[in-house]
Amino acid sequence: PDKIARRAADNVANYYDLVMEADGTVAGLLAGAEGLDARFVISSAALKAEHVATGNDFLLDAAAAEPRFIPLASVHPDMGAAAAVDELERVKARGARGVKLHPDFQRFIVDREDMFPVYEACAALGLPVLFHVGDQNSDASSPARVRHIAERVPALKVIAAHMCGYSVWDEAERELIGTSVYTDTSDALIGLPPERVYALIEKHGVTRVMFGSDYPLRTTRSAYDALMKLPFTDAEREQILLKTAADLF
Repeated sequence: PDKIARRAADNVANYYDLVMEADGTVAGLLAGAEGLDARFVISSAALKAEHVATGNDFLLDAAAAEPRFIPLASVHPDMGAAAAVDELERVKARGARGVKLHPDFQRFIVDREDMFPVYEACAALGLPVLFHVGDQNSDASSPARVRHIAERVPALKVIAAHMCGYSVWDEAERELIGTSVYTDTSDALIGLPPERVYALIEKHGVTRVMFGSDYPLRTTRSAYDALMKLPFTDAEREQILLKTAADLF
């Protein structure tokens, strides 16, 4: 919501010591893609269990009003596995296309035991899970922990954000690049030289890579322009910009 978007964006910027290109509002998201035929995966990881339902409803209402939005709902470990599964069933019925979790902000170890019933429910409901992966200050969302989830729940469609591990790309390459998880390009072109981003994508395989901006860190146009400078073939670009996400969601 506009009333908290700018504050939320500032909090993320301060945590990661980064400068945001945009303000976090819906209007800013759409304006940042001017001239592009874009769709937008929208998500928000609830920081408290009591905020889960209202946050999900905001996202689902936004998606109902804007056909270009692809909504990912959220749950929180503190609500308990049974309540989380109930919420997953509710949001699935309302049109959620997946789930977003940010273990570092939600303050839980991503592969803790009581989350596996939730991951199994996501797999059964056909809801991919977008995990924030990687934090220099914590291993709560480490590539190794996300790999544990992918191996233990092979039916789950795991999306390991930020080229499989923001700020910990050496571990990401060792643990997740080349595996069956999906990933996106967001933030990699901020934290890595372009030639390494290209090499990681080629190693992982474009059929499991999606374009991403991590708005409001970058606008869609800014992230798109950066990606288009990499020497992909037209077919590879089409896969990254369209086909992987279309197949997944």
